[in-house]
Amino acid sequence: MIKYLTVENYRSIKTENILEFDANSDAAHPVIGFAGANASGKTTLLQSLTFVLWFMQHSFLKIDESAEIPCEPFYTLPSSPSRFHLIFAQRSPGDGKLVDYEYQLCLTKEKVITEKLNYFPDGKELLVYHRHNNNIQFGEHLSSIDTKDLRANCSLISFAAQFASQTVAIVCKHYTVQSNLDAYGLKTDNFNSSLLDKWLADEEIRHHLQTCLKLADVGIEQIDYKYRIGEKTHFTHKIDDGLVNFISRVESAGTLQFLVVLYRVLQALKEGAVLIFDEIELKLHQNLVVYLLTLFKNKADNPHNAQLIFSFHNSYIMEFLIPEQLWFAEKNDQGQTALFSAAAFTDIKDLYQKDLETLYRVGRFGAKPRKI
Repeated sequence: MIKYLTVENYRSIKTENILEFDANSDAAHPVIGFAGANASGKTTLLQSLTFVLWFMQHSFLKIDESAEIPCEPFYTLPSSPSRFHLIFAQRSPGDGKLVDYEYQLCLTKEKVITEKLNYFPDGKELLVYHRHNNNIQFGEHLSSIDTKDLRANCSLISFAAQFASQTVAIVCKHYTVQSNLDAYGLKTDNFNSSLLDKWLADEEIRHHLQTCLKLADVGIEQIDYKYRIGEKTHFTHKIDDGLVNFISRVESAGTLQFLVVLYRVLQALKEGAVLIFDEIELKLHQNLVVYLLTLFKNKADNPHNAQLIFSFHNSYIMEFLIPEQLWFAEKNDQGQTALFSAAAFTDIKDLYQKDLETLYRVGRFGAKPRKI
């Protein structure tokens, strides 16, 4: 779970913004939603989180030696470094206990300036790596490695994870993250019936998938799939007290999109992953979105502490969030994004008993579309 994030000089986020996802709680919240007007910076925030995790885990293998780092600074600060500070919790490979990891990164599009990783086994802070340009300090409990092949445009974590002795880096690299964003925007993740066999081959996923489809009331009673080449996947609907099969191409776009999203959600719940989802209600009915939120919030459905961090436009969704789970993005006249939580409005009497959607629509939180 993501517990804490700060971002500075990344796209429309010019000054440091601090986001605490475990405020007033023993653990990070399983769902975090971002609302606000179009182009307010909701996507930017989710991209920043996606980027810092991707860079930490994969940059050594994914960025070519001569390539720029895909990190865009604020448009008036092209030469200034971008800064990120991340705290996340990951289960220990040995005893399964949740351990906090703290990752700090300062970089330009050309190189990493500083990078630091600490972790907290048994609650005690231990240094793993501290990098300043080409100077690298290893924690006392770690064996050192030869870093002559470490490039300026990649993270030390992603490099060190290639060595079996660097167990903490390996744990960080395998921290499971899914996102429908990359450095350039939304990724395409359309329904593909040829992938359905792979999904349904997982018995646990298959069971939950079909159960959830019924509960979500999209009209599908079951999915009939064939492994033989040339045979099509069929969706069974109940019509006039009978069952009728339809091939996938006649299903609505919303239903097929829901199927893709539902699979991603079930996979994240099974793996205890962080699922970053921009514009979650895109092609999805609001009731389906609410149903997905309940899966993460219900401990029986989410035993491995998966987390959903998402943006949305439909204010109806606010009804299903508490103040710490509801965040806003707002852009000022200088094009700078500010991020803040509903929980920050301590001047609102009995905030936790109030209807958050109503407060939002009357402008009590700001960050609302002009048409409201």
